[in-house]
Amino acid sequence: MAKENEETEGRKKSGLKWIVILPLILIIAVGGGIGGTILTSKFLSNEKTEAAKQSSNTAKISSKQVIVPVKKFLVNLANDGSGSDKYARVSLSLLVANSDNSKSVKKNTAVVRDSVINVLRQKKAADILNSADSIPNLKTELKDNINRAYGQQIVQEVFVTDLVVQ
Repeated sequence: MAKENEETEGRKKSGLKWIVILPLILIIAVGGGIGGTILTSKFLSNEKTEAAKQSSNTAKISSKQVIVPVKKFLVNLANDGSGSDKYARVSLSLLVANSDNSKSVKKNTAVVRDSVINVLRQKKAADILNSADSIPNLKTELKDNINRAYGQQIVQEVFVTDLVVQ
């Protein structure tokens, strides 16, 4: 009988231990999860705000400037010697100084389209895709070619809104 009492007391003590330990483990786990979420969200929000500051510094558009979207281009690229034809599908938007320039671009879309097609037809797929500077260089070349065709600095910036090379 004494052994049975000792066994039941031992079971009660071990049961009490689990009743105390299990909630502590749960509290620590939940607290750690909440703390981890708060810490990571602070770090991620700092990274996002820094990225937003950098992007806001790169594209400053005044209230007088107008962005003019241009229809998609589907262009055969220059032959790269591989024997297969390569194509580029490009969508652009042009930043112009004011609404008068915007009207001029919309009225003379053939000039813009011809300029863009002439530049892209001379490019190989590797010219467009292989380096980090290829897209900025392409944008500058497009802007210069469009402005040359207009005979004045009508386009201030070219934005590539879609690019697929196949």
